[in-house]
Amino acid sequence: MEISNFRKINKDRLSAFLEHLENKKLSDNSDEIFGKCLMILKTLLYTPSNFIPDNKLSTQSNIKKFLYSINFDVIEPDHMIKLKSILDQGADFDIYARYIESILNKNNKALNSVLMTVWTQLGSNVLKLPIIIQEKTIKVNPLIFEKTILSAISLWEINDLIDVCSKSPLVFQTCSSIFNELLIKLNFSNNFMEFLNYFVNGVSSRCINNNIDIVDIYPNKCRSILTLRDIKNKNSTLVTDYDLNDEVKKLALAYPKQFICLLSHFPDLYLSY
Repeated sequence: MEISNFRKINKDRLSAFLEHLENKKLSDNSDEIFGKCLMILKTLLYTPSNFIPDNKLSTQSNIKKFLYSINFDVIEPDHMIKLKSILDQGADFDIYARYIESILNKNNKALNSVLMTVWTQLGSNVLKLPIIIQEKTIKVNPLIFEKTILSAISLWEINDLIDVCSKSPLVFQTCSSIFNELLIKLNFSNNFMEFLNYFVNGVSSRCINNNIDIVDIYPNKCRSILTLRDIKNKNSTLVTDYDLNDEVKKLALAYPKQFICLLSHFPDLYLSY
């Protein structure tokens, strides 16, 4: 049977046929091949009924077309895990991005392992995933995102990280929090302070290029200080050192870690303080 003939199979009948096959007991030598065939047939249940392979395309192109047609959102967790081996046969970056987003949407702990596997497999390319996926990862599995940040630092792949941070307050604040913890653990080393300076200046430049006010990517509790700082730098008669110092002291007493983070980003606040 040609693959194009699969479009003629009613999905209810295919589902019944799959149930029959799953109840079959085969010899050990046949288990692996049988399992792969069964998985591909089962995946057809999650493609549009009008999916039609193109006989003019190469096998690899048809595989990619088939993978693009899969509706990951309706697939149960168990099959999502098994599906990874099919994706590895021909999925491109966009397909993996959809697969990852669907895993995050399901928010099922059983999928954490395969999520980590795919995330690691993509390497530094994870920083090129859509912002919405970065933000969902922070909310659903923050440890995976922290791993990405630490990897970016160790490999000095900072520019992609800077680009993502300039587009998302959540990503920027998460990175800043991780960097703040590292800064404290490293006892405010000069090398790490230089790195932070590079990072903050990079994010600031991207924000300017994209017409984004850098104040807006900081937590609300820090924005009044940064706004006063900006006004003071433009016109010192409107905002005095006392005004700025008073706000900085309030932050230091109420939120010590955020206070340290802000001073590490803007050392001139320390001079004012």
